[in-house]
Amino acid sequence: MNKNEAMLDQMVADYSLVTNGYSGKAPSNPYPMFAEMRGKCPVMHGDLLIQNNIPSMADYMMSGRPVVTLLRYKDIHQVLMNPADWQSYIVGDGFGAAVDNMLLTAMDGEEHDKFRATLQKPFMRSEIRKLIDTLIRPVVVEEFIAKLRPAGKADLLREFALPFPIRAMYAYFGFPHDEDLLGNLASWAIQVVAAPQTDPEVAKITIPQSMVAGQSMYDTLLPIVQAYRARGEMRADILGYMMQVEHEGKRFTDAEIAAFIRMLLLAAGETTTRSFANMMVQLLENPDVLDEVRQDRKLIPKAVMETMRRDPTAGAVARVAARDMEVGGQVIPKGTAVLLSIASANRDPETYEDPDRLWLKRPMRPLLSFGFGPHMCMGMHMALAEIEVALDAMLDLPNLRFDPAYPHPQIRGLNMRGPDAIHVLWDA
Repeated sequence: MNKNEAMLDQMVADYSLVTNGYSGKAPSNPYPMFAEMRGKCPVMHGDLLIQNNIPSMADYMMSGRPVVTLLRYKDIHQVLMNPADWQSYIVGDGFGAAVDNMLLTAMDGEEHDKFRATLQKPFMRSEIRKLIDTLIRPVVVEEFIAKLRPAGKADLLREFALPFPIRAMYAYFGFPHDEDLLGNLASWAIQVVAAPQTDPEVAKITIPQSMVAGQSMYDTLLPIVQAYRARGEMRADILGYMMQVEHEGKRFTDAEIAAFIRMLLLAAGETTTRSFANMMVQLLENPDVLDEVRQDRKLIPKAVMETMRRDPTAGAVARVAARDMEVGGQVIPKGTAVLLSIASANRDPETYEDPDRLWLKRPMRPLLSFGFGPHMCMGMHMALAEIEVALDAMLDLPNLRFDPAYPHPQIRGLNMRGPDAIHVLWDA
């Protein structure tokens, strides 16, 4: 086995650990369950994740914090749009310790707003769109599709969806192109995300492993940052930007930059992997829709957004009430956490007509799959650009279809949803 194959094997193993941790005893297809719950009890006392043996995002430390699960779009949208009363600090409970609690998603109020304002410029849509032809498409087409095409078959998850977002994003960070570096950082990032586990025996392994992985990321990143600064060439990438920008009148130190980059790496690859993989399974299950996009490539952005609505990667997020609040006619006392079922909201028939259907011409509402409001995912535009370019490349593979020699892929998990493999064929 060559080094690249071993790296892919490790990435698949780490990815599966996350999927397993967030699947618990929930059905692979949770949408009928969501529909029933929305109808009976849309503001449900209790934690939907814990009830399915999945690590709680709302009370990860099992402190006994009261939890309410919200299932309707309008209630969840209301919470996400009010960060003053619904705070985010509990997001860091799960794996924050592994990254010294440096998580933008777990910051609230002025601290969050100032850091986000400082960091967001390289992630803005206008900046990311400049990268499509110079960075993203060359990585996707030349480094991956050109090598896969002659084989006529692939496991799209292992051979494409896992490595390509990491390769593109790490290039934009300004990292040297080094396969070992790419593989190590990607695996460590996934190990940090995999820390929360409900099985105590598994957690005995994953929690210490996440602490080691977080430290390994920092120890690897700091010399990269130092070498970049020593070269003195400030390129149009994230490291170059962070070395020149000022935050509250001061420039970032190398140690601060390494800590911030480590935080950003936690979402830099795997969520894009899962979103792309979920999209491909849905399109391959609906060949008429796949052909519709193939015939009209202007529909690619619609296909990306509609598949992310219909089966989002981030199926749930959590907030905590900063004061006594009311949602859906029910009082939520101060200190109560709310688990927001994004996956349920995305198929709420009060918001989306015929919500189970994959419909590219659907009138869109504000999409919750990247979060919403001030905490909307900062890397959203990079993820969308990567997935759009990747889908365009997939559509150039003639007669792309599932490989009947392998089991049909199942998207699973109540959070961090994704398939374990996507075996496909095309006419080489």
